[in-house]
Amino acid sequence: MKTPPVSIIILNWNGKKWLKGCLPTVRRIKYKPLEVIIVNNGSTDDSAKFIRDKYPEVRVIELKKNVGYAKANNIGVSKAKGEYVLLMNNDTKVTPNFLKPLAEDLKDSAIGVVQPQIRSMIYPKLLDSVVSYFTYTGFLYHFGYMKPWNKEKYQKKTFAYSIKGACFLMRKKEYLELGGLDEDFVCYVEETDLCHRVWLSGKKVLYDPRSIMYHWGGGDMQVMTKDETTMLRSFRNRFLSYIKNLSIVELLKVLPALFIFSEIFVVMSIIKGEFRRAFGAQLGILTVLLYLPQAVRKRKFIQKNIRKVSDKQINEYVYKNPRFSYYLLSFRNPSAYKD
Repeated sequence: MKTPPVSIIILNWNGKKWLKGCLPTVRRIKYKPLEVIIVNNGSTDDSAKFIRDKYPEVRVIELKKNVGYAKANNIGVSKAKGEYVLLMNNDTKVTPNFLKPLAEDLKDSAIGVVQPQIRSMIYPKLLDSVVSYFTYTGFLYHFGYMKPWNKEKYQKKTFAYSIKGACFLMRKKEYLELGGLDEDFVCYVEETDLCHRVWLSGKKVLYDPRSIMYHWGGGDMQVMTKDETTMLRSFRNRFLSYIKNLSIVELLKVLPALFIFSEIFVVMSIIKGEFRRAFGAQLGILTVLLYLPQAVRKRKFIQKNIRKVSDKQINEYVYKNPRFSYYLLSFRNPSAYKD
């Protein structure tokens, strides 16, 4: 049976050191037909020359300036030739057969996006990501984060609220119809926001452990953002995503809890002396007001043109509330909240 062509889109910003590890593994992928695209997002190092010299089969899309994670990926998808598009970070390594199970999953028209099992490149016995679930607080429950990958519960296919942006596969047509990643977000929460629209369209978000890859974590972002910028975008974008996507009833339930828990995060950060994180998070909460008019405009479009199912139908799959201790531990380690 003929397999659908896949375009792998890898965003790069001064990430030659990451590409040296990533591209050799991409070259060994057994799935065909396959197109590999590097979106060189305003890099000032010699990444482009390195790619052209060592990997002439890879398409390079040169952007004159860094336009942000979301917009650069959208540009890559718009120029892809494949029926399926796989968005992947440059600080990853893949296994030769990782793509086949993901493509098989998309043969089911009920599936809108699928994520592999992402293991930590730093701690290979641990998971970097399985999936994320929605909670009553509005913060996400990152299921399996930094847990041993060989536990039985992580070896099962499962539906969830959101994948992780380090690697996921979608149909190009649906990616574009849903509007792709929200470019106003720049980065952080953008993949969760997209997954919410996948659910609203009547499709499901799937995790498939038959597919395995590795992720360092951070990559380009380590040099692109500072603590306060990361916190600002994470907190701001989380509020904006819910304003866009949730029904009025759900919004009235979630927003107060999200605001309270966000302020608890700010206070705890101050107590710990992490003033940059506290400042960034508080600024993110406050700047929601600046983005509110455009979020409301997007909401009107999403609720009218994308929503096909009710929140009640979606909640059956996406809700999972962890023990309260999860939040306490996460507040001590804010990196767990980089949705």
